[in-house]
Amino acid sequence: MALPTRLRTRATASVVLTTSLLALLSFVAPTAAQADTTQPPAWSIDTVDSDRGTGRPNFSYDVNPGDVIADAFTVTNTGPGALNLTIYAADAFTTATGAVDILENGEPSVDAGTWVAPGAGSISLEPGASVDVPFTLTVPADATPGDHSAAIVASLLPGDSTDQVKVERRLGLRIDMRVSGELAPTAEIRSLATNWGASGVNPFGGGTTTVSYELVNTGNVRLASLEDLRLSGIGGSAGVALTGGEIPELLPGSAVTITREVTSSAIGPLNGALTVYLQPVGAFTDVPVAVTADLSAFALPWSLVVLVVVLLLIVAGIVFWVWRRRRPDLLMAGYSSETGPGSEQLAPPRAGGAALALIAGIALALGVGLTSPTPAVAEPAPTSSSGIVEVTIPAPTPVQTTTAAPSTSASSTAVPSTAQTASPTSSSGAGSGSSTGNGSGTVGGGSGLAATGNETLAITLGLGALALIVGVVFLLHRKGRTG
Repeated sequence: MALPTRLRTRATASVVLTTSLLALLSFVAPTAAQADTTQPPAWSIDTVDSDRGTGRPNFSYDVNPGDVIADAFTVTNTGPGALNLTIYAADAFTTATGAVDILENGEPSVDAGTWVAPGAGSISLEPGASVDVPFTLTVPADATPGDHSAAIVASLLPGDSTDQVKVERRLGLRIDMRVSGELAPTAEIRSLATNWGASGVNPFGGGTTTVSYELVNTGNVRLASLEDLRLSGIGGSAGVALTGGEIPELLPGSAVTITREVTSSAIGPLNGALTVYLQPVGAFTDVPVAVTADLSAFALPWSLVVLVVVLLLIVAGIVFWVWRRRRPDLLMAGYSSETGPGSEQLAPPRAGGAALALIAGIALALGVGLTSPTPAVAEPAPTSSSGIVEVTIPAPTPVQTTTAAPSTSASSTAVPSTAQTASPTSSSGAGSGSSTGNGSGTVGGGSGLAATGNETLAITLGLGALALIVGVVFLLHRKGRTG
């Protein structure tokens, strides 16, 4: 029996739709499975065991000017596809955040990066393959004593990858060299600034002082530094101390920015000192070199200003009310029993009203100008032409110092991060140079801080209170004369 035309049309459309869906699913499923198995390129880098050491996290050498050292590292392709990697060396430095990094590819090196010559400029690796890459380190004959740091990297440049990522990805190993000679552990504190802010609406709740500065390694040795920060109020009240704060390892010529917050209940002038103890990495000294700088700020909660202004207005209102009540008595005192009604008598001068008007005006001006004071910001105070600050040497305290570099394992098989160099912890072998222990500390850009802003507000507030006291004394004096 033949189906009606309408039913045949519906059946045909249903078959076509089902066939199309099956075809679409058969096309999408392999694509999804392929996307799930797609992995980005990955590789690892590690030192090669030799008579110089086994299991080394990085390369560290004690050298003399003119030395030539041969060593090698291994690169392993841990990803699913073939790799074309570029090999190069570059100068290392400490970033403002305390991490150790190297110069970007193409940026010329001027120090240890120029001493390292890789045995190959590029390598190609199939999945799972490894290769040892030799390199030669040539120390110049005129190399200066102290620490010189670089890194050798295996880099995946843009265009060498098939994952459409157009950034450089690199893994590297640090190369730390200590050239024999006299070590000079010195540093400078620069861009020192303080900023005070109230903790809340409580006028006596104190606040937080933020201290920020830049520590610059001006010497020739890597530094592992400790920080000592102390602040107190008037007469040493509400003293607070932050001691033992570790500062990241600082390579010669590099700078790191440090920010600390100190909470204190002190009100008014704040004074203190910042001391940084400098300890050379790998060259322990019994008495570390110290660099110091004075701190100064002014703590004035806005809620306390409002409270003082309100109290001034209340006192002024009470005095004015008392004066108004006494005024009729003063006028009646002008008519004595010796003069008859209608006799002319001069009324007392109204100087008290002028004094009260002055007091009220000052109080209102304070109320408008001080209800929302900005936090006190300190600025560098004038310093001597030499810029040298006195060094404070504490009692000898032998403390084992370790480096603050990141402890990333060089043999990690994780996917390389974008534009970063793996910086394993440096080896802590004893340096061939001896520390002199007499390095000087200087403070660049000012050796202290002079608080600005809120001290002017305090002076104005004091003048207002003085005017109020003078007005009250004047009124009491008039009362005594007319009573």
